[in-house]
Amino acid sequence: MVTYILRRLATLLPVLFAAVILTFVANQFVPGDPVLIMLGDQSADTAQADRLRREYGLDRPIPEQFIGYVSRLVVGDLGLSFRFPGVPVTQVIQDGLAISPFLAAGALALAVPIGLALGIFAALRRNTMADTGIIMVLVVGMSIPNFAMAALLVWLFSVQLGWLPVAGWGRASQAILPIVVLAIPAAAYVARLARTFMLEVLQQDYIRTARAKGLRERIVIWRHGLRNVLVPILTVLGVIFGGLITGTFVIETLFNIPGLGRIAIQSIFARDYPVTMGIVLLFTALYASINFVVDLLYGVIDPRIRLEARR
Repeated sequence: MVTYILRRLATLLPVLFAAVILTFVANQFVPGDPVLIMLGDQSADTAQADRLRREYGLDRPIPEQFIGYVSRLVVGDLGLSFRFPGVPVTQVIQDGLAISPFLAAGALALAVPIGLALGIFAALRRNTMADTGIIMVLVVGMSIPNFAMAALLVWLFSVQLGWLPVAGWGRASQAILPIVVLAIPAAAYVARLARTFMLEVLQQDYIRTARAKGLRERIVIWRHGLRNVLVPILTVLGVIFGGLITGTFVIETLFNIPGLGRIAIQSIFARDYPVTMGIVLLFTALYASINFVVDLLYGVIDPRIRLEARR
């Protein structure tokens, strides 16, 4: 197991380094001079512009800038913000560090049990009206964009019923709508996969054997069917969580939530490249870490993974 963990850790380093290279190179092709943007009305002051370029290291060749950026990343320094001159990137994003992962984790915790329940229920009633109705609901849940779903739920639960606040952050009630909006397409995706995997499991010989032994249908489904459905579902949780993290960019902007997604959108419009790069790298590291944990859990649940790693 230790060898398996070390091998998985070794695969994370190239991914993170590739993300660093891609984000740095992408910033070089973004139009606009960040120094002139920082100066604003004082953009004609060449002395001030030269001072800022030296302070931010923008007067050095691009290879030297990259080496300096990587060396600072190693010690956890993400650089200085362009939008707030002299303010470290870590200080700009610190307030949103816990919000975006919280929204994504809350949506995942809501989507997985609901999706499993709907998918298994539909599989057990294959080709019935209930199965058809659930499939139609899943198609709708995966097809409607987040911003349209958010507008619909806000109109219903906030404007018409008055149950939930429209936007903002700080109270538990203000997190309900964003989490639900994020969870709807994820739950539909999990349900579709659970239905497919359960239909496949129900055709296996060990299910027929369990039924032939006279086991109750509930035991057959939950002990033998569900456990084998959870293994392939677990493998896609990392991908689902990554989609939820990126979905916070839109959701936090719509609901006026001061998370990393909203900060990233503001930084993109303000040409604040260091903050944008820092958030992209944080999301990449978080996504890679979640996939690493999922890989470990997969190795724990399915002993064949551990045996393959030893070979």
